[in-house]
Amino acid sequence: MRNETMSRVALDLLSVPPLIFRLIRRKLVMTTLAETDVNFKLLHFEIMKVLKEEGTMHVAKIGEKLLIAKAQMTHLIDKLVELGFVEREICPADRRTMNISLTARGRKFMGEQDLLIFNAVRDNMASLSDKELETFSGSLLNLRDTLFKMQ
Repeated sequence: MRNETMSRVALDLLSVPPLIFRLIRRKLVMTTLAETDVNFKLLHFEIMKVLKEEGTMHVAKIGEKLLIAKAQMTHLIDKLVELGFVEREICPADRRTMNISLTARGRKFMGEQDLLIFNAVRDNMASLSDKELETFSGSLLNLRDTLFKMQ
């Protein structure tokens, strides 16, 4: 019985991240990006999100984190540099290495996007009843607590 339950939970757990990705990252992020005058792709936003969360990083590390090929990373970073959202910096520890960081413009843009996304998530939940919202909140807290235990 326990093995069956663990198998079912494992399948359920693996089905959640793609749903969250599609709902929040794709639908909501693309909706908020459509409201800006900036013309770039979701991957550009994902790179900037990683830099906002992690700070200055080597291009390869960003690509590794997002599962983006090195050749594609070069083009994506070039576009972000052109837009003034990121800058290349020589690594002080190894002058042969180039790191990427957000510019002040990039940080400001990401702050604005975070607020737009937060509000879009709230608006998207407006169709849920109070009871559904309470259940959803409790489920998310339970999931978070359970995941912490699994670390």
